[in-house]
Amino acid sequence: MKKVTMKDIAKEAKVSVATVSYIINNVKNQTIPLETRNRVLEIAHRLNYAPNLAARSLVKQKTGLVGILLNRGPNETVWKELYHARFVSQLEKRLTEDGYHVLFSTIDEKAPNHHIITERKLDGVFLIDVKESNFYRISNQFTMVPIVLIDSYIEDELFFKVLPDFERAVQCAKQYITRDYVIIMEEFQNEQILQRVKAASGVLDEYIHIATSEEDLAYFLTKNKGKQVIVFNEFLATAVKNQHANEDIICVCTAGCEELVPRTVKKVTFKSSKDEIAFHIMKLLLDEEDCSDMIKYKMQEAE
Repeated sequence: MKKVTMKDIAKEAKVSVATVSYIINNVKNQTIPLETRNRVLEIAHRLNYAPNLAARSLVKQKTGLVGILLNRGPNETVWKELYHARFVSQLEKRLTEDGYHVLFSTIDEKAPNHHIITERKLDGVFLIDVKESNFYRISNQFTMVPIVLIDSYIEDELFFKVLPDFERAVQCAKQYITRDYVIIMEEFQNEQILQRVKAASGVLDEYIHIATSEEDLAYFLTKNKGKQVIVFNEFLATAVKNQHANEDIICVCTAGCEELVPRTVKKVTFKSSKDEIAFHIMKLLLDEEDCSDMIKYKMQEAE
């Protein structure tokens, strides 16, 4: 199949190739009627136009390559791996549709290796679930490159952070509580997440369980039989419901897969998707928009 070019789009839109280039590359200093802009973008989408990233990099001095970097612990559970799956997939889709190529890589918290990352010139970086103690060692690899932090509380006003509102989610879940309860969640590399959930829960540490295996999960549930359960992550909730009465479970849907939760399980969901918020912020940063007045912590609002 013949590759669609800007010339093809210009011919159908009845405009110059230069006009198409200005619109596709979002050049700021050109005044183009909105009707023309929308017509060109519609034709480009219909013809499945794929921008030439090499040419774009020469014009913009950018590579068109965005990194998604996921910090992993040494023994992650399957529900923690699945927790990230939809977010990464949807974020990659949004970036690709906007004309970017995506480099996905994992970082081992115990033995980090940055060579595959630093050898590539990235226009932007999404950094997922990073320990505060490791953050600057990693971020220093990307000087002058916009970084958006995901699932990471880092007290630095220079960087944007995107997280579910864990504290509000706990409060929403507690409206279903009628007796003693426990909290179950997966392990995060960013320790502040657990600390904030603990502070919001109002229960003793012994009633907050970090699930690291099916066996220790079963033991904890047996020990707390008869209590209600607030569980974070739909995939972890599936493991819980195999051993606990569904009507006693409240699932905080942090993985973006609320359709997996049985109807008999009460749910706390979020009004907007994490990938949508993260993409919007990165898009503004890549387009060099003024973001100085934007709030640096962007929370998914629980409901």
